[in-house]
Amino acid sequence: MRLWLAVAFLVASMATSCHDAARKPTALRGSRAFTTSEFGCPMASPMSVVSQGGSFVLIPGTDGVVRAFDPIDGSLAFAVPLPVTSGYVADVTAPPVLFDASHLVVAYQHVDASTYTRVDHQVVVLDLEARAIDPAFATLTLGANVPDYTGTMNVPFLATNAFSRSALALGTTSDRTRGFAYVTFGNQRDIQPWHGWVFELDLDVWSAAGAGNSAVLLTTPDTDCGTPGTSGSRVMACGGGIWAPAGPVIHETPDAFELYVPTGNGLLDLGKRQYANTIMRTTRGLAFDPACDPVACAAFDPEDPARACLDSCANLFVPRLMPGEPEVRPESGACSGMTLLQCYAALDWDLGADAPARVSVPSGPDVMVLPAKDGAVYLFDAEHFGTLYDRETVVAPCGTASDACINDWAGMMVTEPLVTEVEGDPVVVIPTFMYDHTHPAGIVALRIVMQAGVPVLEPFWTAPDFATSEAVARFRRHPGRAAMITVEGERYVVVVDVGPAGGHGVLFAVRLRDGAIAAKVSLDGEGNRYGEPLVLGSRVFVPSCDANPPASGHLEAVDLERDPEVLLPAP
Repeated sequence: MRLWLAVAFLVASMATSCHDAARKPTALRGSRAFTTSEFGCPMASPMSVVSQGGSFVLIPGTDGVVRAFDPIDGSLAFAVPLPVTSGYVADVTAPPVLFDASHLVVAYQHVDASTYTRVDHQVVVLDLEARAIDPAFATLTLGANVPDYTGTMNVPFLATNAFSRSALALGTTSDRTRGFAYVTFGNQRDIQPWHGWVFELDLDVWSAAGAGNSAVLLTTPDTDCGTPGTSGSRVMACGGGIWAPAGPVIHETPDAFELYVPTGNGLLDLGKRQYANTIMRTTRGLAFDPACDPVACAAFDPEDPARACLDSCANLFVPRLMPGEPEVRPESGACSGMTLLQCYAALDWDLGADAPARVSVPSGPDVMVLPAKDGAVYLFDAEHFGTLYDRETVVAPCGTASDACINDWAGMMVTEPLVTEVEGDPVVVIPTFMYDHTHPAGIVALRIVMQAGVPVLEPFWTAPDFATSEAVARFRRHPGRAAMITVEGERYVVVVDVGPAGGHGVLFAVRLRDGAIAAKVSLDGEGNRYGEPLVLGSRVFVPSCDANPPASGHLEAVDLERDPEVLLPAP
């Protein structure tokens, strides 16, 4: 009966009215469907799963429990506590990844309950049919000891200085039944020594032999990281953490897959194999070669790399300005006299806060689209990462001389692009934010078009309209990520503008074809930064957390339907 109800709900909510919504520019009416009871702060995004013939919305909490809720009424269907030692808790921040439709790979911090110190990092497999931890996959405790760039010392994986926030990724190959799972790490507050780590888990081998990780990638193989216990967030040393909430990106190829790894702040030095503030392309086995021209890169300057060097790198993208583009100069004066990468270090604008998206351009090449903390969106070649096509500044740097940026480390984007199309043109939708009271921010849409044989980014719309006062009042904190919903044949983008502490967030629904705001629905809770809404039919599920862990939060659902009484401006 429950499965029948769920199917009926989805079919009814996705049904297209006989009225052509595309010709009737009506608004949407939003209503809260339910709010679950409180549980450990849900930092991960909700996901749709099937268990024992029923459909559920699953979300882990920072209290170490994975919960599945009924999508109709929000009741708790089942809960699976993660294995912990007495006196410890399991903090799940990284969204799990699903394989073979019925198993989840879940990574979590094993944390001392009294001090909240991370003592180790574990990975388990949850069997959705059994609604329990799968004993066929022994609990893994991740560890590594990797040679530094000199080959004379080792860099250990330190549990206390590592934190898993990025979504887990899954790559598949023809010679594996289950595939390869990837777990990544940066660190909270960038406490030294910290690095970027990628662990590859061969799921077939794990199940058959109980083996641990099959490969490890260290983004900054160095032991000279400054004073232990101090923050390295504004220092060019070690670092290169992997913490983009959307995680590393998998691109399936005909015979295997590629893994795109965004890295954060720290040291970029090709001569020392340090790859902070980059996008690294690797694949199964995690071997990495930036494929840069050794002559062009011979005298590498970490603060101002030669353009010829960066242009030559086939598997490494480094942020830079377009030829002739003026230096980045925030109105606050924060980066006066600095190069772009010096400004990145001074303001903690780590590139790896955002995940890239691969986009196919009609009559053009495949491209990578990357938002960045610096307020710009980068467009570069998907086959040769060193080929930068365009850099479009979509929001100004936060702060002015008289209006200080409240959190200058936050940047202006921490997200991933939502990729779609309008009238045959690829379109990317990117939520932005602003920690001042001067500059506009909100949801930005860009077209990707061909000009003179080269793909470029073209402004499409902003919501709220950046010319209005609402764009200066809204999106003053990290928002959620963007998702797509279709209501009666019309496509809308949904994004949560996270509310103030103890307040209420707002779910925005924006018409894709022209950026008209179709609905603004007040949430029960604040919403949650970085969270991606889950859309099932015309129902949107969003997590809400009242503070950083170990605080509590909940899952709430909002229904969106066409409002025939309210008209939007015609496009």
